[in-house]
Amino acid sequence: MQSLFAQGVFATEAVEGFGFETIRDVPYVPAKLDQEVQSSQTLDIYKPEGGRKLPVVLYVHGGGWAFGSKNDVNLKPHYFTSKGFAFLSMNYRLRWDYKIYDQIVDVIAAVRWIESEGNEHGLDSSRIVLMGHQAGGHLVTLAAADRSFLEAEGMTGANIKAVVSVDSSSYDITRLMRELGSFVERRQHQLIFGNDENVWQAASPITHVDENRGIPPIALLYNPKMEASSLQAKGFAKELSRASVDVIMIPGSVDAPDRTDELLGSAGNVSTVALMAFLRSQI
Repeated sequence: MQSLFAQGVFATEAVEGFGFETIRDVPYVPAKLDQEVQSSQTLDIYKPEGGRKLPVVLYVHGGGWAFGSKNDVNLKPHYFTSKGFAFLSMNYRLRWDYKIYDQIVDVIAAVRWIESEGNEHGLDSSRIVLMGHQAGGHLVTLAAADRSFLEAEGMTGANIKAVVSVDSSSYDITRLMRELGSFVERRQHQLIFGNDENVWQAASPITHVDENRGIPPIALLYNPKMEASSLQAKGFAKELSRASVDVIMIPGSVDAPDRTDELLGSAGNVSTVALMAFLRSQI
C-alpha cells in the first residue's frame, strides 16, 4: 500500500543554507476525528537532504508535562542533521487533559511509527535514540526503564540504542517530594502526580531499574548548579550502574546551567561534544 508520504500528503520543505529538509505534522497514530487530539500526536522530521538509513533521534519536549510543543527544538535540528542523524520532534497529549501514562503511550507510539514507517522517510528504525528535556527527560527514561509499556504494544525496545535525558529532576519523585525539591518543584510535582506515594514510586524511573530489563545505555545531562538536578542524576546513575546499565553523566554549561538544552548544538559547547561522543559509541 502506498504511504501518505509517497502520495505527497505531507509537505516537505528544504531549509535553504542548512542542508536539511523538514517534513512537518506527520501523524504517528491513525487519524482521528478529534483534530485537537490529532495535532497532539504528530511529529516533525528533520533530515539531511537525500539521506537514507539515518540513525534517529526522537526528541520529547519539556514543559512540566502540561505545556510546550514539538517546535521547542532550538539548534538541535541543525546540529544533528549535520552529523548524519535524522532528528524527529514529537507532540504528545498534555497533562491537564490526559494522564502521565497517556504521554508514555504516545512516546511508545512514536517509536512504533518509526519502526513501521521510518523506512519510507529514509530512517534506520534499528537505530533509535530517545531524547527528552526536563519533563520529556522523565518520560523517555520512564519509557526505557518500565518495560511494561513496550510489552503492552508487543514491542521489545531492541531498536532503542540509547536514551538521553536533559535537566530532569524527576527520576526519583518520592525523594524529590520528601527532601530534594524546592517549594515550587514540589508543588509542580504535586499538581501533576498528586499526593499518593504509590503513584510517585510507579512514575519514578528509578523504581523500575533492574539488570534483567534490557535498559539501553543512558546519558544524563544535568544542571551542576541546581541541587535537585545534580542529586537526582547522581542517584539515578548509581542505581543504573548497580543494574549493569551503561550510564554517563554530562554536566551542563557552567556559565549558563539553566540553558543546557537550548545551547546543545552550539559551537564549542562542551556538553554537545560529550553527548555526541556518547551517541557515536552506541549507534
